[in-house]
Amino acid sequence: MQSTEVKPLDPQKYYRMPWSLSDNGIFWLEVTSQCNLTCEGCYHENILGGHKSLMEIEEEFKVIKAQRKVDSVSIAGGDPLLHPQILDIVRMVRKYGWKPIMNTNGLALTHELLWDLKKAGVFAFTFHIDTTQKRRDSHANTEQEHIALRQRLAEMVYKAGGIACGFNQTVSEQ
Repeated sequence: MQSTEVKPLDPQKYYRMPWSLSDNGIFWLEVTSQCNLTCEGCYHENILGGHKSLMEIEEEFKVIKAQRKVDSVSIAGGDPLLHPQILDIVRMVRKYGWKPIMNTNGLALTHELLWDLKKAGVFAFTFHIDTTQKRRDSHANTEQEHIALRQRLAEMVYKAGGIACGFNQTVSEQ
């Protein structure tokens, strides 16, 4: 006689695809709601000091670790570079065995902070730069005019070495 016992599903085995190492390649983590820009059309309320605590972040990581297989964590916000414990967050992501990817507008990135983030284990940067932003580091009004700013940030990351770099933007009528 065969057993009629139903085995519980294992969430870490959901969504397996033959070409994929994980079912959630990138886990998105918003560590702060504070930002140093006010972009047209942003879905996020900009809250000064709106930072998650390390304990809150750790609790989210525990849930994700138990429920999903993850390769990378996109650390976002607001702007994650404004979080006063961003280096600890990057180290925590590494502690879980994931690759920390900073999703930032780059305004707060200095050479010193970049080196500290590299030492903490940052894997990549994704810079959000587009014409919907009113930036103090660029008065560009077109995507073509933003090339110099993107080039400057890419060269900064390149000089640090061993860190991936990409860009994204909001698509608008402009």
